[in-house]
Amino acid sequence: MKRTMLVAALGVLLALAVATPVAWGQAEQQGSTTYGRTGKLAAAWWQWALSKPVAKNPTIGSYSGGPKCNGRPVSATPGNKQWWFLAGATGGTKPRVERTCTMPAGRWLFFPVANYVYINTDPTDNEKVARQAANEYMDSVMSDPDLSIAVSVDGQEVLRRADSPLFTVKIPEHNVFDSPTFDLPAGSYDGVADGLWATVPPLSKGKHTVHFKLRAPNVGEEGVTQNNTYHLTVR
Repeated sequence: MKRTMLVAALGVLLALAVATPVAWGQAEQQGSTTYGRTGKLAAAWWQWALSKPVAKNPTIGSYSGGPKCNGRPVSATPGNKQWWFLAGATGGTKPRVERTCTMPAGRWLFFPVANYVYINTDPTDNEKVARQAANEYMDSVMSDPDLSIAVSVDGQEVLRRADSPLFTVKIPEHNVFDSPTFDLPAGSYDGVADGLWATVPPLSKGKHTVHFKLRAPNVGEEGVTQNNTYHLTVR
């Protein structure tokens, strides 16, 4: 079985109540075996995203309400905070998508700005192979001379690059890896992710707009471009 990779590369522009400068965090324990809160959350995010079949998967297309708006983690997350996950669109050249969702109050938002996962499916795959592939892809995004990422948010915002620890994800039937040339059977697989991640403190009750935007035209054969908007109602 050939190796399987999935890219969810996003840029972030958060247009909320009060814009403040963004603090760009250093790579969190990059290259070590201690991945910190961000890396552990990254693993939990992928376990959440990849556990959904295509019909319910939050990384696919525009939507309004329904199961794709359920950002509740399916695995344990570090710390005492309650987290709510957002997703961008899979692939790198999708058109603009819009999503209208309701989320509970008191949750911290966590989502990728640019993100890549490598799932081990070949007998020769291991954590070293997966981590190298994820790191090399993210290095190519970060080194694109025309990379465009903008982030503004009300309140405190931290943007970090972090490796995830090796994690196990349960892949369902009709999953996001299925394509005309490759069908990944349902089962449990190990994977590693590398990416830029954003955390946002709990938003006030009411309506908010979250806009994800990225342009890295020199990555891969077609470049990476996304433009995703969430219209959130916090209750």
